[in-house]
Amino acid sequence: MSFAQFDIIGALEAYALSMGWHFVYRFDNFYANIGIMKEYIPSELVLLADFKADPTYAGKHVSEIRYTCLLMLGRKFDADGIEASLDETSKQKYDRRLRELAQLLAAAIGEFSCANELTIISAPITVDINVYDTNLDFAISENAIFVQ
Repeated sequence: MSFAQFDIIGALEAYALSMGWHFVYRFDNFYANIGIMKEYIPSELVLLADFKADPTYAGKHVSEIRYTCLLMLGRKFDADGIEASLDETSKQKYDRRLRELAQLLAAAIGEFSCANELTIISAPITVDINVYDTNLDFAISENAIFVQ
């Protein structure tokens, strides 16, 4: 089931909510920070998403859209309930949350693209720690490319 053209954010939000994740649209440090702070339960996963669309035209109709997306999947607590803190080393953060977040983001990208009949061109993943006032750790796909 494919989503309507240019509605990748609606589809990502629906996917996040189906997974029980908090969803934040639009990557801007100020607004993302506000978005995460509102109604965020520290134990839940947060998916931040933004995109750029590059449509291909066949005459006056859009025949294909290449989406370059920023996808960030984060959490404050690991599976054992240990809270992210500034006192953790980078390796501790990796062992406790970042590796699992990268695995979850990779799986989510695959599931999302399959469910929405998208082709994945690329989806490199990196990590970042202690982001926003909530001190979340994130797995990030800064230039995930999907074709619709």
